[in-house]
Amino acid sequence: MSELYEVEVDALANPHTHLREGYGVMQSLVKKAIEGGADVLGPMPNTSEGLTDATQVRNYIETAKIFADGNVTFIPIVMVNERTNTYIIDQCVEQGIVDCKVYPLDRTTKSHNGVRNYHRLMDVVRHCGKVGMKCHFHPEHPSMNFDNRDAEFAFLPILDMFLNETEAIIVSEHGTDARCIIHWKEMAKSSRFFVTLTAHHLCTNEDETFGDVRAVCKPPIKTRMDQSSLIQLVKENNPWVLAGLDDAAHDAKAKHVNQGRCARGAYTAPFGLCLYAHALGDLLMSPEGIKTFVNFTGRNARALHGLRQSPRKVTLVKKPFLIPASYRIGTWWVEPFWAGREIDWTLSYV
Repeated sequence: MSELYEVEVDALANPHTHLREGYGVMQSLVKKAIEGGADVLGPMPNTSEGLTDATQVRNYIETAKIFADGNVTFIPIVMVNERTNTYIIDQCVEQGIVDCKVYPLDRTTKSHNGVRNYHRLMDVVRHCGKVGMKCHFHPEHPSMNFDNRDAEFAFLPILDMFLNETEAIIVSEHGTDARCIIHWKEMAKSSRFFVTLTAHHLCTNEDETFGDVRAVCKPPIKTRMDQSSLIQLVKENNPWVLAGLDDAAHDAKAKHVNQGRCARGAYTAPFGLCLYAHALGDLLMSPEGIKTFVNFTGRNARALHGLRQSPRKVTLVKKPFLIPASYRIGTWWVEPFWAGREIDWTLSYV
């Protein structure tokens, strides 16, 4: 029998994760993220009440650290909205919190603390640029007059406004719409613009996932053209293009509902690096391609966040991995993205 093809790569840097709330749930999510190959995690601040000041963020991160056993570097992120002032930003920076996140009002999960009038953030974002705080955006227009399919494209002028009118570093998260790529490339010329891409948006498209509640997410998975264009963007080895799983766990009860609409989020953390390998597998067949894969899945994010390169190595093995039907996450049963399906790569630790 022929030997299995193996590739040694850096651990995954995942600057966009969701660790939820509650001791048992958070503990399980941290453990599963490490199991999936990550050693950098950026927990999103859209908790039930929102992490809107330095104390809340610090307490949340310290709790997460308990479960990581020193194996994870956490990126603390504060939520910014129309009630945020420069004093809050200064307090965060003093405590080492140099990333903030802006959500559109009621456009995604737990975004009731989000923003409707983005021009009201201008002074705060300008201040962020002066004090070294990076500004991350969930890039969907808050007006519900824009369909979900078009909300990311409609948000581009808002990103452009903050990029041109401030000195802040702007991060547009979980990019999905190929129409945005030409504009991202123009904005990246500033050296202050970055975009993250999820594994599930690279792996599939709206036709293949139609009817699968485990793949219902925000922003929504889009067309084959969008998928192929995003993959090509990664292959160009741009330093401003980063992995970011947006691994959003929900209890199965919230996915399979009798009334109303299901929860939005695709859970991929336990096999996150393998899923990126599945989407980008041809990169792993050549030395130059491996460099591009490693840059995208870790080194670009580490450079952006001023982190040292990962001392942890993992081995990707060209061997089918069967995604479990569900994971026990605290008191939840979470059905992951592509539950019950095989992907092309599995993970072995060095």
